[in-house]
Amino acid sequence: MAGLNFQHYKGDTFEEVGFRIKIDNVDLNLTGFIIRMQLRTECGGVVALDLTSVASAGLTITNAAQGQFKINKQIIDIDSGNYKYDIQIKEADNDVYTWIKGEFLIECDITR
Repeated sequence: MAGLNFQHYKGDTFEEVGFRIKIDNVDLNLTGFIIRMQLRTECGGVVALDLTSVASAGLTITNAAQGQFKINKQIIDIDSGNYKYDIQIKEADNDVYTWIKGEFLIECDITR
């Protein structure tokens, strides 16, 4: 599982971040898949941010055949704090895998 950490200022624009999923050096075809990402302060805690590839609600599959998707450019305006996140990929046959996780620090923005 890949670990990737983010740092962001509350209320600022988060620039898009692209990903490419490969298994045994072969692109994972994401056709028909659903991708989800959530931020929480702790496992099982309240969801602070919920993104999905359904209707490009925060995540977008950009090239399904090549296993490419992105976190969309967006304003992230949640309480400052240290969050945990992961990105789940649900396959067309309903198998679910989590290959990306990490920390997502939201810092207080002084100028508002």
